[in-house]
Order: sequence, then C-alpha cells, then structure tokens
Amino acid sequence: MNKKRFLAAFSFGLLSLCLSSCGTRSLTEPTFAPTDGVKFTAYAGPTVANWAGNNHNVSTLTDEHFQKLTEAGFNKIIALYEGASYASGADIYESIAARSEKAQKDALTALSLCEKYHVSYYVRDWSFYGLYKNFLDQGIDDEAAFQKVISRMFDSSNSYIHSSAYAGNFGGDEPKLEEMDRIVWQVDAYQEALKKAGVTGEVMVNLLPAYVAPIGLSKSGDRSYREYLQYYFDHLAKKLGYVSYDYYPFLTDQFDGSFLRETYLYNLELAASMCRDYGVELRAFLQDCGDFTGLRTMCGVSDIRFQAYTEMAFGAKEMIYYQYANGESSKTSNDYALLNYQDGSYNWTYDAAKTVNQEIHAFEDTYLAYDWSGVMYKNADEMYENQNFANLLNPLSSHPRVAFSSVSQDTLLTTFEAKEGGDDAFMLVNFTDPYFRKNDVVKLRFSDARGLLVYRMGQKMLITLPSNGEYTFNLYPGEGRFIIPIR
Repeated sequence: MNKKRFLAAFSFGLLSLCLSSCGTRSLTEPTFAPTDGVKFTAYAGPTVANWAGNNHNVSTLTDEHFQKLTEAGFNKIIALYEGASYASGADIYESIAARSEKAQKDALTALSLCEKYHVSYYVRDWSFYGLYKNFLDQGIDDEAAFQKVISRMFDSSNSYIHSSAYAGNFGGDEPKLEEMDRIVWQVDAYQEALKKAGVTGEVMVNLLPAYVAPIGLSKSGDRSYREYLQYYFDHLAKKLGYVSYDYYPFLTDQFDGSFLRETYLYNLELAASMCRDYGVELRAFLQDCGDFTGLRTMCGVSDIRFQAYTEMAFGAKEMIYYQYANGESSKTSNDYALLNYQDGSYNWTYDAAKTVNQEIHAFEDTYLAYDWSGVMYKNADEMYENQNFANLLNPLSSHPRVAFSSVSQDTLLTTFEAKEGGDDAFMLVNFTDPYFRKNDVVKLRFSDARGLLVYRMGQKMLITLPSNGEYTFNLYPGEGRFIIPIR
C-alpha cells in the first residue's frame, strides 16, 4: 500500500472509530426494504430525426443519448415529438389509422432503446393524444365512437404495446373540466382494449395547475380549482392510480429578478391531501428552464433542488422534468432544455438535474417507506408572513415529535408516517427562492428521540442529540433534508 492510500485508510478508520465512540454506538439505525424507487421522467425524451418533417433535427434516439439519460437518473420518458403525421384517408377513421402507423414506427425505435436501458416509455400517437377534443366536429363525439377508434388503435396489429418498456400512451394535457367526461370514455376504452390484448399500460393525463384559469365552465360560471381536482378524483383518479399536474413556480420579475408563485404549496397540499384520501400517487412537474410566457431561466442547481425537495415534502413519487429536450439552438435562450434535440448538445442544467436525481435515488427506499401526513412552517419574520404559507389549507400548529426553535429564513417542515410501524419522519426545506442565494439556519427541538438519521444531498448521517433534543441545520439555498428521529 502506498503512503497516500495508507493515510486515507487510516483517516477513514479514525472517522469510523469516532462515529462509534462519540455517542452513536447505542443508536439503532432503521432498515428499509427495497422499492421500485422514485421516478424521474423526461418530458420530452430524445427523438427521431426531422420529427416535424421540416426542421431537420438530428436523431437523438441513440445509445449515446440514452446512456446520458439514464446516467442522469431518469427512468421514464413521455414522448412528445415522435409519431407526428398528417396522413389522411377516406374518412376520419382511416385517417386516424394511417397516422397511427407512423406513431407505431417511431415508438418501436424508441422502445428498443428503452428496453436496453430499462426506461419506461409513454407513446404519443397524435390521434390518441387529445382524442377527447380534437375530432368532435368530425363525429368522434360519443362513447361508441371513442371505443371504435381506440379498439382499432390497440388491436392485434399494434406491436408496441407488447414491449417490456411500454408504460402507456400520452392521452392529454391540461384538460378543462367539461372535457373530463370524454377522458373517462378514452380511459375506459383504452383499458378495455389492453385487457383484451393481455397487456398493461396507463393513459398519461396531466392536469392544469392552480394558477391557470378558466379551468372549466358551468351554468353558474367558472368552477374553483378545488372543484376541478375533486371532479378528477371522483371520476378518473381511481382508474389511473395517480394525479399529475404541471406547476411552474419561478417567474421573471422586472424589479427583483425572480418571483415565486404564491399558490405553489396550496396546489401541492390540496393534491397530496386528495391522494391520501383516495389512495393514489402524487406526480408533479419540475421546471428546468424559462420560456416566452415569463418563466425565468434557472440560476443554479438550487432551483432544481428546491422543487424536488418541496414536491417530495408532500409525498411526490414521480417528478416530470419540463423540459428534458426541445429544439432551441442557442444555449443562452431562456427556454433551452437539458438536451437540444436540434443538434444533440446538452445545457449545464443537464448536470444540475443529474446531481439532484442521483442524490434522491441514494435514499429513495427510505423515503418511500413513509407516507406524507401534514405540513408545518415557520416564517423568519413573524410580522411578515410568506404568502405561500398563508395559502395553506390545513397546516399543523404543532407536532408531538418536533418543534421549531428558530429559523433565519422562511422554512417548510412536513410530516410523514411510516407505512409499517407508525413512526415519524420529516422533510425540512429552505423555502426561499434560490435566486436570492439565502442560507437558512434552522434549530429544531425533537421529543422522544435520542438521535437522528438524516439524508443531506444523498449522504446519510447518524446524529446523536443532546439532552435537550435540539439540533441546528444549516441549509443551502434550495436544500431539503429527510429526517428520521431515532428513539
């Protein structure tokens, strides 16, 4: 052994001795069963060459790009660009069938790579996507017509549904309330067709966020966002097993540079509460770029971290990156995604996403052993309430296992209960816009606990608490920590 390796081994031995002799020896670290893990989904993934027929992009459906995707911790893809076709036939049914042929061709190319790299893939058939609204004026306007179209799409001639990487089909994005009855027809017909084919898959349906209006019309006027979600949960959530919505929290502000939307936590809490009541999974989008609508560009890895840990603070099991790939040719553009499919180059945000995804994968089995149960917070200035906190519906005033002693920035603390055993866990988040680069010094006081198991940026720490149960956390901008008290 050379000198450097000997010193490194000796130093590690001293560290191990310190951990066992400085008070942690009596702590029993909990163990956790393996799970399917947290899902990170690319919206949209690498795509076919010249996907639109006139934009001359290179093919990114290659080993190189799938290696990059999986190295960054992504394990699902929602197709957006593949399958584009404007074929026509003698009637709308023949036209839809002709367009599905292109969707199948592109899907099989993508799925062969997904199988190789163990990535799940949602196919986009450009007729199935938005079927609930796109052909109403051409007679696809009742349940029988939906069944006729979908039974043809997914009959014995459809080979992609038999792929081991097939996750389902992209069905619709941001439907209004009055369109959901037709989505029920679409989902029912799809599930019936797949059952007949002896395969499984799901319709990917993504809902509007709380800040978008109108979400739907009735005789009495616009419905509330709560009514919108309630309708989904009453009619679709059990069929699909999840709720997904796309909330993008960061806006460009002409005076301060950045503005954090004030209903971000309201939307998460409302969706998480309904998921808990209905026994379905929470999936949430994650903003990784700016765009022409006013979304601000990313300022660092802290922007990704802030969203990932805030969404996990409400029990999210899947986070969908908007956008993994788009066709912007300039890396200085606000709406440049992780991957530029036009020329196959990557933005710096790819590395930021990779960093955060991998640190979450490092403790996903621990995180998934718990269910979200509630939300707490503390304002840095009690005279100036964070509006995101003020918009929460049912925040906890206290918890028997933990209490705030002090914070230096506005701080989020959410509560979890073990799926087996009923013990507690917490997610602590520096809830300040990372754009302003503010660290947060948080003192928490734990009850009925001799120590803590803490995950920080993917690293596990076993901490012995002092007799008063108080511990100080120094949180970087956007940082979150998953905390498990040990009795």
